[in-house]
Amino acid sequence: MYILTEDELKWIREVLRDYEFGEISPSYFYKKKTEFERNRDRGKVRKELDTLRNKMRKYTPEELLSYGNKSDRDIHDYENFSGIYIIYNCNLNEYYIGQAVKVFDRARKHFLANAGNEDVFKDFSLGDTFSISFIPLNITSYSTLNELEDNAIRAYDSFHNGYNKMPGNVMDKYIFKNDDYEKAANLILDKIKETVLFASLTNDRKRMKYTRSLFTELELPENIHFRLGLVKTIKAYQKANKANIRYKE
Repeated sequence: MYILTEDELKWIREVLRDYEFGEISPSYFYKKKTEFERNRDRGKVRKELDTLRNKMRKYTPEELLSYGNKSDRDIHDYENFSGIYIIYNCNLNEYYIGQAVKVFDRARKHFLANAGNEDVFKDFSLGDTFSISFIPLNITSYSTLNELEDNAIRAYDSFHNGYNKMPGNVMDKYIFKNDDYEKAANLILDKIKETVLFASLTNDRKRMKYTRSLFTELELPENIHFRLGLVKTIKAYQKANKANIRYKE
């Protein structure tokens, strides 16, 4: 069971009282500004990525599928690095952009039934010609896979006119209104992260429902910006500690 002291609760309530209905969050401004800049620069990014693609070997789906065997991986000097993969349908002039810590393993799944993008697999099965490029994160100017992938999706217009069904992730981390907001979110997280209920928060809908009940239970003033930030904080913690989180009653 999580426990917040009366002093901690008093401080959190005081921090959250500065919210005004209709107030726009810093995350919203950051997201809009970043989207504008990335859309503005997508032509430049396309040239940069095309230059990298042209310097590196391109693969066929058949080659990727053969890498399921260790002997084939050894023969072809297979290096499963962290980065993005760019799947290009040469017949339709359409792209699919993805990211992975092991790009070859992830990209080959799109050419297997019920394992990746169903539309890519369908067109592959119909006989369309595909070319796959891989770009390591560490040879680009980007600091995260999300940043690289989102810029690539915009550069190749693969969400609106390609195979990507979702846009890229613009924000790696929620931007709180101030340091006290972030400190309060981490304080609450520290109290709840080892509870059994915490383990059941497997999607944003459940996290939002949970935080709503938590606000009521702790008698916290309604503050949608902070609550969204708390949801993102919970999600980020769960993702980063998925393999070694230990829960207790």
